[in-house]
Amino acid sequence: MFKSYKSHSFINGLRFSISKTLRENRAKFIITLILSLIAISVGVFVAIRYSNNSALSSLQEISLDDFKAGFVGSSSAFFSRTLSLSINVLILFGVSFVPFLFPVAEILIIYRGYLFGLNFALIFILYGLGGSLTAIVVILPCQLLTLFILIMFYLIISKINSNCKKFGGTDCNRFLFLLFGFLILVLVNLVETLLLYLLNGQVILVI
Repeated sequence: MFKSYKSHSFINGLRFSISKTLRENRAKFIITLILSLIAISVGVFVAIRYSNNSALSSLQEISLDDFKAGFVGSSSAFFSRTLSLSINVLILFGVSFVPFLFPVAEILIIYRGYLFGLNFALIFILYGLGGSLTAIVVILPCQLLTLFILIMFYLIISKINSNCKKFGGTDCNRFLFLLFGFLILVLVNLVETLLLYLLNGQVILVI
């Protein structure tokens, strides 16, 4: 009963934190969103401009060769992306303690947006209809959701840290939010991996 109450309390607190964070950090959220969209657009432009440059493949979180071979739906790819997300979450968690480090969080999120735009466009350019459909059906929604979660995670954890400094640490659930944010990102990554495994480019092309 106690555990159920704590879980219910945490979910209500999370819901309240998200709505309150969006209200109080509307400017930060909008700026981050706009910069992320610009970064995605820059990534798309770079992919179109330099699609014949083999060095671009080294910049990908999702290797294009692995994508073509169907390895992005493998367990090794899942753990590789999970490691990348873990590092991102820990960096955002760390810089959230110091408000002046907000530009560091911005750079990290913007860079992820750039890589996403680069990946997304190169899959379209290099791997035809099958790859394009996979990119639209799986990679686009999952990566946009991941980007949104990272933005909200940083804003919420920054708000929690600010409240803890003002009102004390008795009700600070920062580490619980850290765990929750990480688990949500892993869940999205797992769903993306399973969909890439089930709906790889070749399968979609055959259908």
